[in-house]
Amino acid sequence: MTDLTKQSGIGLVFILAFALAACSGSGSAGNDPSQPTPPTTGDTGFFNLSISDAPIKDAAKVCIRFDGVELKHADSDERETIDFEQPQVVNLLAHQGANSHPIVTGAEIPAGEYEWIRLKVLAERGLSGGVNDANPDSEICDEETESSYLVRKSGGLFNLFIPSGSQRGLQLIKNIVIPANRTGEYTAEWDLGKSFNGPPGLLPDVMMKPVVKLVANNEVGTLVGQVADELVALESCDAEFPPSVYVFDDGIVPNPFDDPFAEDDAVATALVERQTQDDGSRPWRYSIGFLLAGDYEVAFTCNGNDFIPLAGKPATIVVDEVTTVNFDFEDAPGTLVGQVDGVLVAPESCSADFDPAVYVFEEGVEPNFVDDPVATGEVVLDSTTEQYGYSIPLQAANYNAAFTCTGTDFIPVAGKSAEILPATATTLDFLAGDAPAQVGSLSGRVAAALVEADTCSADFEPAVYVFNKDVTPNDTDDPVATGPVILQSSSEAWEYLIADLLVDTYTAAFTCTGNVFVPEEGSPAVISSGEVTPLDF
Repeated sequence: MTDLTKQSGIGLVFILAFALAACSGSGSAGNDPSQPTPPTTGDTGFFNLSISDAPIKDAAKVCIRFDGVELKHADSDERETIDFEQPQVVNLLAHQGANSHPIVTGAEIPAGEYEWIRLKVLAERGLSGGVNDANPDSEICDEETESSYLVRKSGGLFNLFIPSGSQRGLQLIKNIVIPANRTGEYTAEWDLGKSFNGPPGLLPDVMMKPVVKLVANNEVGTLVGQVADELVALESCDAEFPPSVYVFDDGIVPNPFDDPFAEDDAVATALVERQTQDDGSRPWRYSIGFLLAGDYEVAFTCNGNDFIPLAGKPATIVVDEVTTVNFDFEDAPGTLVGQVDGVLVAPESCSADFDPAVYVFEEGVEPNFVDDPVATGEVVLDSTTEQYGYSIPLQAANYNAAFTCTGTDFIPVAGKSAEILPATATTLDFLAGDAPAQVGSLSGRVAAALVEADTCSADFEPAVYVFNKDVTPNDTDDPVATGPVILQSSSEAWEYLIADLLVDTYTAAFTCTGNVFVPEEGSPAVISSGEVTPLDF
């Protein structure tokens, strides 16, 4: 086991004969003339550790006191301890994005694999962290503070405490490799946006539950980009929420924070801030450093709940390279909103085990239950207006939408077209008239004596005529529908069927002449939706 005591100055003074320069970010110092002369035995290597941060709103500085570092061997319980002779107090906010601050540089430890690293952070409740900070408004921390502390932009200096931090420190689990005669360079990337989630009522202390990931500098790249002014000024933005960019693993749909350790949570965040460029312009920009190489989904949010674009933008991070992803106004989703006629949502029209909803399909796709919809939105009753309505966020494009409350049929059958524009609400209502007509059928038998009567006309086909309910059968008014009477060989009976009659009450009669009807006054026929009404003559 190695127990090293580190001395600190502006950075750290090494116990080695030569110093290894610490870069402000990732990269290798293999050709740096300041690198220590490697040992000839080949059983040791060098360890570099830097600190970086993803920022947080309303913090002027977050000063973390580090008293040392401990590494555990992967193949044994032995540990390598690096204790600082003087505490390292680092303002995390001064080292954001691709920038970092070294706290261990060129420490010689046994080469090999390590299971975890522990940051010895002093942040205990009841201490007076930062109480002697002569200039809380500056980026410089009090190097002699007895504990970590926080200074807010809105005013106030608070002692930080990390539950169990004094006993366990911050343990970061990762396969750490220190190569023989070479340097293993790592960065502890803090996400302050997820770290301050402790309960209120602890003043003058503030509880911190650090969310920190350890990355090898030869495994990471940087993500940067610009955000359109219009996106930061959307009506949906929350004045209390800082504009931010969230990074999710590939395939994860952007979603709000819930559990910092949930699989679908963001792996990194960055504030979107005005940055002065060489030409004097001040666009909104962001920077996220120390992202592991790989594929991600990236999205912008200005309220923490809604993301632009809805599904994120793909980003491929390459080692030691800078990937650019910009967010334009055209990336902003619009909204499809509208009302649904209460008649369509009536219990007699819907399935009890299916929630009324609006389905949105790509343009040109007729509504169906085979193809996946682009999106769906539940239809709910607004207790204030007593109207059924829905709201569905969608990326700008043309779509086809339809309502269903059965899970088997859509209204209208062919759907309704909808054009969605960025950051704009498009209204699309579903009315009773959009529903396909409710129809039923009329069917029955006709006595052979009527069909084969001597009074029947030889040149007239026997039929059943259907008239409106208040019409007495006659040869002057046009019937609503007619149906031929046919002898069925299987039953040897004369039968008829009239389909697709609108739901209503009618008068029906048989005729084999076209002008004489049986019965003369007709028979009432009540047609119900989807049913066959029997009526014999």
